[in-house]
Amino acid sequence: MAKTDVSAPIQMCMDGLHSMDEQMRKAHRQQSLFIALNGFTSAWVLGSMHEMMVMLGYAFAAFHAVAAVLFSRRANLVVMRIGQLSYVLSSTVLFLFGVLWISSGLLLDGALLLILGIFGVIRTRRIEDPRYRSWYTSGSTGLAQSMLARSNEVIASCPSCTSLLAIVVEQMTANDICPHCGQPLVPSALSEAEQE
Repeated sequence: MAKTDVSAPIQMCMDGLHSMDEQMRKAHRQQSLFIALNGFTSAWVLGSMHEMMVMLGYAFAAFHAVAAVLFSRRANLVVMRIGQLSYVLSSTVLFLFGVLWISSGLLLDGALLLILGIFGVIRTRRIEDPRYRSWYTSGSTGLAQSMLARSNEVIASCPSCTSLLAIVVEQMTANDICPHCGQPLVPSALSEAEQE
């Protein structure tokens, strides 16, 4: 197969991967920001209800601040679940107080809290997107794996030029070469070529 036959589709895939990576970064910044905003809003609502609730409001705010910081650093599924828990807690508080305020006659304030609560639930569900989860836990490599690889393919890098390639391991031979640099993809073939 000629180099030009493979390079154009791979370049298009890499451009698509870069674009998707940027979208994931933007979505992640928004998720982290809204974890903090929803948490602080729900903490304010709790603290404003009664003098005895102020300490609960502070505790709520502290938990959401820590959750937002942990979530913003992208780590693993445990931290992702902490972010989701933060959304669920703040959304529940906002929704319940929204209903309470509407029933007390504070229609506009209650409606705003209901909307914030509903959007928190929507954002919780967006975290479950498989591409976002792959990107969050494994970075660009995980995103590439979820985007580019079919069920029998894996994403690997060329041992010579480190270009990302979708390969079928069972079908690889010692004669397979990288479409970018022309070097062998199988390390044993690389060492045999160096010995000659």
